[in-house]
Amino acid sequence: MNIAILSIGDELLRGIIDNKNASYIANQLFINGFQTKTILAVADDINDIANALDELSRSHDMIITTGGLGPTPDDKTIEAIAEWLNVPIVLNDEVKKTIQNFYENQEVKYTKMRERMAMLPQSAELLPNPVGAAPGVKVKKDNVFLFSLPGVPQEAQTIFDQSVLPWIINNYSAYIWRVAYTFRNTRESEIAAVIEPMIEKFDTLSAAYLPSYGYLRIVFTAKKDYSQNVDFKKFISSLIYTFREFFVYDDIDKPEVYLHKLLVNSKKTLCTLESCTGGTVASKIVSNAGSSEYYKGTLVCYSNEIKEEILDVPEEILAKKGAVSKETVRYMAVNGKELFDTNYAVAISGIAGPTGGTQDKPVGLVHFAIATPSKIFHYEFHFHGNREIVIESASNTAILLLIQHLTRSNFE
Repeated sequence: MNIAILSIGDELLRGIIDNKNASYIANQLFINGFQTKTILAVADDINDIANALDELSRSHDMIITTGGLGPTPDDKTIEAIAEWLNVPIVLNDEVKKTIQNFYENQEVKYTKMRERMAMLPQSAELLPNPVGAAPGVKVKKDNVFLFSLPGVPQEAQTIFDQSVLPWIINNYSAYIWRVAYTFRNTRESEIAAVIEPMIEKFDTLSAAYLPSYGYLRIVFTAKKDYSQNVDFKKFISSLIYTFREFFVYDDIDKPEVYLHKLLVNSKKTLCTLESCTGGTVASKIVSNAGSSEYYKGTLVCYSNEIKEEILDVPEEILAKKGAVSKETVRYMAVNGKELFDTNYAVAISGIAGPTGGTQDKPVGLVHFAIATPSKIFHYEFHFHGNREIVIESASNTAILLLIQHLTRSNFE
C-alpha cells in the first residue's frame, strides 16, 4: 500500500516550525509495518492543497493530511477537500455541539468564527478529537482514502493513534515480525557495517536505522518470525557482544519511556542534578504519567554558587578542577542522592557552547556521574554539534547510562 503524508501550512514552508507530525506519523506507520512513499508540504492555499490531493491520489492508496482544520481564515483544508471531492460543505450539528461543549469547558466564548470547524465536506466521517476542538475527517474518492487531521501535534498524533492507525492495521495489516535494539553513542556506519552483510542470510529480513542525538535504534523487520531462529539469535548475540559497551536495551521505546518502566517495576527512586542540560533530563522523565512514583526531583545547579552552597561541592574543587570535571560531578551525584534520599542519582556538567570552551575543555565536553545504592561511577563524553544538540545528546546519554546501571549489575 502506498501512503502519502501531506503537511499543510505556510509556517512549515517558512521554516518557522518543524514538521513533527509527518515525522511522527511516518515513524508509527513504519513501526507497524507500513512504508510512507511520499511526504509533501504545501501552503495554506485552496488550489495548492486541492492540486496536491489530485496529484497524490494518482499514485497513492491513502493520503494523510495535517493542518488547516482550525477556525481562522487561513485554515483552508476543508474547502480544498470539498473541492477535490466535488461535494458541498455542510454544517455538522454533532460537531457544532461538541465544539460548543469544548469551549464551555475551557470557559471560552463560542463565536461564529469557531463554528467554521463544524463545516465539513458532505458525507465525511468524523474522527473524534479528545484533546482539542476540531475533529479529524475521513473521506474516500474512488479507491483512495483520505484522513485529515489538525495541525497541532498533540491533536494530530492523538487522533492518528486512536482512530487512523487502528483503522489501517485492521484493514491492511499483513504479518510483520519486528524486534528493536537501542545503542548509545554509536555511529550508524560502524554498526551498519556489521549488520548489512549478515541480514542477507535471512529471508525478508531488513534493518532500519533510527538515529537520535546520543543513541541509535535499530529495528529489524521480516515477514516471518525469527525470534526462535538459532542463526538469528547467534547473529544478535554477536552484535550485542561486539558493541557491548554501547548496547542498552532491546525495545523500540524511547529512553525516557524505557527508564520509566524500569523504575516503576523495580520501585527504585531517582533524582537528577543538572548543570549544562538545564532541566532537560527532568523534563523527559516527567513527560511520563506516573513518574512521581519514583522521581523525587531535580536541582538545576547552573552556577558554582549553587553547586557549592546546596550540593556541598568543595570550593577548592571548583577552583582547581572546575565545574566541568570528574570531581565536581561525583560530589554533585553523591550529595544530591543524599539530599533527595533516592536510590539513584545522575549528575551532569558540561560546556554546551558555543562559547566557554578551552583547549583542555572544548565545547561539547560533558561529565556524568551515576550514584547507585553502593557505588559512584564517572563518564566523560565529547559531543559534537550546536548548543541544542549537545544538550539533547547529554540528556539522552544520562538516561541511557541510568538504564544500563539498572539492567546490568556489572556495568561500569
